[in-house]
Amino acid sequence: MNNLQNLITNSNLSQLNSKDFYDIFKAILADQFNEKQILNFLVELNHHNLPTPAFIGAVKALKEEMINIQAPKNSLDLCGTGGDQLNTLNISSATCFVVAGANVCVAKHGNKAISSKSGSADIFFELGIKISDKIDIIENNLLEKNLAFLFAVDFHPALKKLAPIRKKLGHPTIFNYLGPLLSPANCSSQLIGTSRYDTMLKIANVIAQDPKNHAFIVHGFDGMDEITLTNKTHLLEVENGKINQQIIINPEDFDLKLVDLKELQGFDPKNNAQKLLALLNGEKSAYRDIVVLNSAFALLLVKKVKTVEEGIALAQKIIDQKQALAILESLKN
Repeated sequence: MNNLQNLITNSNLSQLNSKDFYDIFKAILADQFNEKQILNFLVELNHHNLPTPAFIGAVKALKEEMINIQAPKNSLDLCGTGGDQLNTLNISSATCFVVAGANVCVAKHGNKAISSKSGSADIFFELGIKISDKIDIIENNLLEKNLAFLFAVDFHPALKKLAPIRKKLGHPTIFNYLGPLLSPANCSSQLIGTSRYDTMLKIANVIAQDPKNHAFIVHGFDGMDEITLTNKTHLLEVENGKINQQIIINPEDFDLKLVDLKELQGFDPKNNAQKLLALLNGEKSAYRDIVVLNSAFALLLVKKVKTVEEGIALAQKIIDQKQALAILESLKN
């Protein structure tokens, strides 16, 4: 315990390795530190710009406390860190229905709104989809309907005790950026959005720990934790344990025009649900275009298509033929 006390009070966290951080997070989850110590530690992490070893150690510790589900091989998770403060419509949630409509198994890991007006859990509730915490129901939905929602709070009981501490701090901590790395389905394919450019490589390094993982990590030039349509987007690919050279996505390269952010901004869950339903019923809009673009890269990631252009065409077809809408309706039953 004395060694752990020394680690958590270390003022130079950049000297610690991932094993040190793993030990610290395991001790935090085991209630071995008081509130003041944890608060100070989280603040120091921020001051040290959230070191990569902290990401690796924290994810390892939290995964050991996580409730797991068995997802079909080659399942996909679409998840963002949130926190971009842009209050957009629900982009990754809509993308899930499109990608599932292409016969791809999607394990959507998400939560209620934190910084936006409508989180992924909020929109699923509003759409009339019952979110279950029963593992057998979730696994059956993945097998039979190609889509299931994994409500984060149901699978990470160890994090509940830290909620009051995080709330007391009043600003983002490392926990805000770990969510996409903690899917209970342990999907080998992930399209991850982050609202902070400087976390892209850190997230990539965690994913690269397992060579079976294949991921696209994206960050919009506008700060969006999605592939944006208002500007270009940074993309990092992780495959076979290696981080590939970053590329820049320009929507105009795919004949998609750039739009003003106000065309993508959302409202409360009720209004956002109406917009999502309109999209799945074929309404043309900037919202449709950004969902199609994100769907195209998701389909490329899971090798359902060979090019982004093919992905765009397939996503358009899935929407127009109401296959994405059919996925949504199946989850209401």
